[in-house]
Amino acid sequence: MKTVNLFTAPDSRFIVFSDAHRGDGTGADDFAANSLIFKCALDYYLEEGFTLIELGDAEELWEVKRFDQIYITHTSIYERLAAFHDRDPQKTRYIKIWGNHDLYWQDNEEALGRLFPGIVVYEAALLDGHMLLWHGHQADPSCSGTWARVGKFFVRKFWTAMQRWGFRDPTRAANNPGRCDQIDETLHNWANGALPDAFGFETGKIDTIIAGHTHRPVYENLSLTERMYLESNIGTQGIRRKFHSDPAYYNTGSCVHPRCITGLEITPGKDGKPAFTLIKWGYAAQGAGRTLAIEREELEGNNKWGRF
Repeated sequence: MKTVNLFTAPDSRFIVFSDAHRGDGTGADDFAANSLIFKCALDYYLEEGFTLIELGDAEELWEVKRFDQIYITHTSIYERLAAFHDRDPQKTRYIKIWGNHDLYWQDNEEALGRLFPGIVVYEAALLDGHMLLWHGHQADPSCSGTWARVGKFFVRKFWTAMQRWGFRDPTRAANNPGRCDQIDETLHNWANGALPDAFGFETGKIDTIIAGHTHRPVYENLSLTERMYLESNIGTQGIRRKFHSDPAYYNTGSCVHPRCITGLEITPGKDGKPAFTLIKWGYAAQGAGRTLAIEREELEGNNKWGRF
């Protein structure tokens, strides 16, 4: 497994986004509606000195055959991503990790070389030696082996055309709590000592996993809905309940929510350990004239003041 080692310092700050699914601008491009939001978020993190980690599925290469079609559509996004990048691995502020929808970069990272000279695309990142950041499809049996090939064939040959004709996605993990719960539970268990040896990590070394893939934000092993049920003691029949949080597992959510994106900020904490903040960027009305603006909102973390 190709892994990059990252370390926190007193002034280090990371923003982790996943599942942008940047496409070709057609009706099948789920990212297009949020491109301006993402662009504004990148401007903020670039100015504030954050290192950007894209945690897989940045490009929708199941639906789109050629990356240049994605680049032409979202050129302004790639110009901002390039501003984070440095040819020197010790200076770069852009860490790119591949997922199942952009698995192409595993063996073809040189195709990004003209945009990001010297870039390396990883399967995972290790933060401070014990926090594992990866896409998370590794815990999803439907996204490996034969099932992954079948899924890619269906998406490219049939689903893309259906989306262009106006069909909405009925299978996305964010709309499928059962599948989402299974993947979250597997990743949480792996963070608590059950990570398979096949991934090459020393037993007991990993105690925190940060992932994407499911499109559902999770903070300390609780989705925002689960945390609401836990705090209010109100729930609907048939919804799985959790009764305590656990900082072993986080999920960034995605950049293809309706009218907003979510991500995870990692910043210096008061006790010398990294602090985690689940954030949302989206549209909000401001002032007496109700001017529409793009705002950052803290959903969960040290200074929680809102909820998605």
